[in-house]
Amino acid sequence: MSKKEISDERKTLYYVGIGVSTIGFILFISTFFSFMNPESMFDSGPGLMMAKPVIGVLMVGGGSAIRRIAARGAAGSGLILDPDKAREDLSPWSKMAGGMLNDALEETSVKSEPIIKIKCQNCSALNDEDSKFCKECGKEI
Repeated sequence: MSKKEISDERKTLYYVGIGVSTIGFILFISTFFSFMNPESMFDSGPGLMMAKPVIGVLMVGGGSAIRRIAARGAAGSGLILDPDKAREDLSPWSKMAGGMLNDALEETSVKSEPIIKIKCQNCSALNDEDSKFCKECGKEI
């Protein structure tokens, strides 16, 4: 496996983080739908009714943390304090960011047209191609 590729374990962990976040979001949102049906509010009791959104928020936060660790690697996310391993874990993104930066710089760079100069027959000074008179001697070109 080259340094640019992300391992299958990290990809799987990333998708697990997405799943945990999605389940937590659904659990959190389901609390609001239970308020629409007053009969179901009291079936589970007030303690469980308030635990659902708290557990949902914790799952969303945990899923986000899992995704961050999976995307950046253990060292790249700061879980392991090893600068060399962090550089290796973050290399796909740093190379991508550098490539994007180079693309942006190439797009914004001013591309100048070639400058054509005309030599004056009287004094041999170089003048712009659209000049009617020489900038040195003043004679007509």
